[in-house]
Amino acid sequence: MTLPDLHRAIAEHAGTFTCERINKPQETKTVNFQHLIQPPAALDAPLPDVGQLPAFYATVGGVLLYHDASTGDAARYIAPPAEWATLQEAFNGWTEHLSDEEREDILPDWIDHCLVIGETPHSGNYILMATDGACAGQVFEFDHDGFEFTQAADDLVDYVQRLLHLDSQTLANIASHMRFIDRNTGAQWWILEMNDNRGHRVCTSI
Repeated sequence: MTLPDLHRAIAEHAGTFTCERINKPQETKTVNFQHLIQPPAALDAPLPDVGQLPAFYATVGGVLLYHDASTGDAARYIAPPAEWATLQEAFNGWTEHLSDEEREDILPDWIDHCLVIGETPHSGNYILMATDGACAGQVFEFDHDGFEFTQAADDLVDYVQRLLHLDSQTLANIASHMRFIDRNTGAQWWILEMNDNRGHRVCTSI
């Protein structure tokens, strides 16, 4: 997929989540989603030429994926480069207390050569890209629960393409963080299925 095609796919993709209320599954509701694209911005310095970073950010300045306008919830946020330092600092909060021995045991080899390019909003989980070595350009998701680093895609374009075509496992992961909390009642909701405007349907349970 070319970068203009990816931009168009993000912009045109929309759909709904069918949800049940947590602890009251007899109550259901439908949540609309869309993706919010930021325009490319001028950069202070060239981006590393790995993982299609320069081409991606020349086309898309940043993107908030599966955004619910009512609650502000979203599944993933690919941040503009100007925000990477803030994300890096937040990510470092999970690792800076580790001893040298713990770092060697827990953290991947590329951890000192990576960029924190995004996050799962309001979760403490981050999206990283290795910039050197055998994994250079690959996208990883960090889950602070268990200090798990999961290889998610070969590059950033591949990563976004995968998120535009969810499978059950990824949707269940999204459901664990997007609860669409009602500001008045505190009610929380669990995603049962996603239906999009391309005819794709996927459920959190197989």
